Amino acid sequence: MSENKKTRLKFLHCSDIHLDTPFVGLTAEKNEERRRMLRGSFVKMMQYVREAGINIVLMSGDLFDVEYATNTTAEVLIREFKSCPDTYFVIAPGKHDYYTNNPIYSSGRLPKNCFVFASDKLSRFDFEEYNITVYGWAFMSANMSSAPISDRQVDDSSRVNILCAYADLNGDINSTSCPLSTADLKRFGADYYALGSRHEAGRFVTVGASKYSYCGALECTGFEESGLGGANLITIDYSEGEVAIETKSIKFGHVEFVTEELDVTGVNTQAEIINRISRMISSKKYDHETALRVELVGYVEPHFSVPKSIENDAFGLYYFKMTDKTLPLYGTEYLKRDMSVKGEIFREFYPMLTSEDEEERLVTARAFRVALAALENREIEM
Repeated sequence: MSENKKTRLKFLHCSDIHLDTPFVGLTAEKNEERRRMLRGSFVKMMQYVREAGINIVLMSGDLFDVEYATNTTAEVLIREFKSCPDTYFVIAPGKHDYYTNNPIYSSGRLPKNCFVFASDKLSRFDFEEYNITVYGWAFMSANMSSAPISDRQVDDSSRVNILCAYADLNGDINSTSCPLSTADLKRFGADYYALGSRHEAGRFVTVGASKYSYCGALECTGFEESGLGGANLITIDYSEGEVAIETKSIKFGHVEFVTEELDVTGVNTQAEIINRISRMISSKKYDHETALRVELVGYVEPHFSVPKSIENDAFGLYYFKMTDKTLPLYGTEYLKRDMSVKGEIFREFYPMLTSEDEEERLVTARAFRVALAALENREIEM
């Protein structure tokens, strides 16, 4: 490497940003608020890019959710790219922002420091001042059934070689999200693989002399994606043909999505359930930046009515949701011997209430509670 070439390079690897995507399981008001927050997280990330002196940002798929994308968000995107004139942005369109369905990629509106893969064949961008080649491809439709590197190798192993792509590594062999294998990575021979498609951040994995990672979503979009979203900082030192890679996760998300299981066995008042939830929130130090889903589990008395809803702001959280997975089996020994209709119903339901299948247990629990309430001529909230 000549003297004018840099020996330490900083990359930021981000993916699955899904600008303007709807958020699952939230109210309409919270949903719109979260979409604004997502744009805010993107702006926060771009501020980091400027302040940290990032050389290249690798965007491995689903920058947009094009079905819902707005022109306002496009303007934010373009403005932020222009605010980082010393940084290159490499974009690999994925399953939800595929190239032919996203006019911004071919509109000419993106600034000159943006490089977008425009083919489902293996392509490359060379950054000569850094002695770097970034390989990748674009989804041209929502489906891609094979990987463009399956029979390829890097063109010049003396350069720093990066792959930036949306792909399904070691997933279903019939995947339509560009199935890859670790054997493909080893054969191709890049120094780092910046992968996208999985919203939960994965660990950094070493494959031969290379590393790969899924950086996860910039903002988690619901309770099925626990944690706090972010991106990966990749620092590469290059000297006399030797490459050393340092990796670090950076958090940019505003709200952390958390699911907690709370055992309420034996509890027989709604106030005690609320007290237990409050104590758990306090001990975990959850606050206004936490979206919390509590799953109530354990055994309760058949007559006990678990609260179906609690005010969202009752615990000072960003969002609160509660799911009842309790079973009406606490103190039911007498029903096993009861010769009335009530006992007969209980014995009929008992095998299903103790089934290994969770869905069967929960459906049976609801049916048993309804039957018991009908026998006792009382109303029950379901």
